[in-house]
Amino acid sequence: MADSREEEHELSDSQRIAILESNVSTNRNILIVMALLALVGVSVAITVVVLRFTQPEVVYVQERDYKALVKQVELLEKTTIDWQENVGDLRTVLDSSSASAFKEMMLSQEQSYQIHLTALKQGMRDLARMTPGSRTWLEIYDEKMDIALKQSRQREMELERLQTNRLSRLAKPLDPE
Repeated sequence: MADSREEEHELSDSQRIAILESNVSTNRNILIVMALLALVGVSVAITVVVLRFTQPEVVYVQERDYKALVKQVELLEKTTIDWQENVGDLRTVLDSSSASAFKEMMLSQEQSYQIHLTALKQGMRDLARMTPGSRTWLEIYDEKMDIALKQSRQREMELERLQTNRLSRLAKPLDPE
C-alpha cells in the first residue's frame, strides 16, 4: 500500500493534469446525458399534463338509465306504428269524405248541365229551321246559351282545381326504414 501511495506521489504534474482532464471529460459526458434525460423527462411530463387537460371527461351512462331509455324508445316506436295505422284509416275516411263526394257529384252535374245546354241549343237551331220568319231570336238565344255554357265550363275548371284529397296525400305513412 505504501508503494501505491508512493506511485501517486511520484506522478508528475502533467500526468496529474491528464488524469484530471479525463475525469472532467467523463463527468462532462455524464452531465450532458443527465441533462438530456432530464429534458426528455420534462417534455414527457408536459405532454402528459397537456393531454390530461385536453381530454374530455367521459361520463358513462348507468345500465338502469340505458334500459329505461330503451323501453321508452320501444314504446315510442309502438305508438308511432299505431299512429301510422290510424293515418291510413283517416286517409280512407278523408277520401270518402263528403267534400270529395260533393266535388265528384258537382263535376258530373256540371258535365250533364253542359250536355243539356248543348242539346237545347242544337234543338233551337233545328226548330228555327222549321219555322218561317226572322231568326234574331235565335241569335239572342244562342248568345245566352253560350254565356251559360261558358259559366258552366268555368265552374267545372274551378271544381277540378279544388284539392279535397290534399290532406290524404300529405298524411302518407312514414317509412320506418
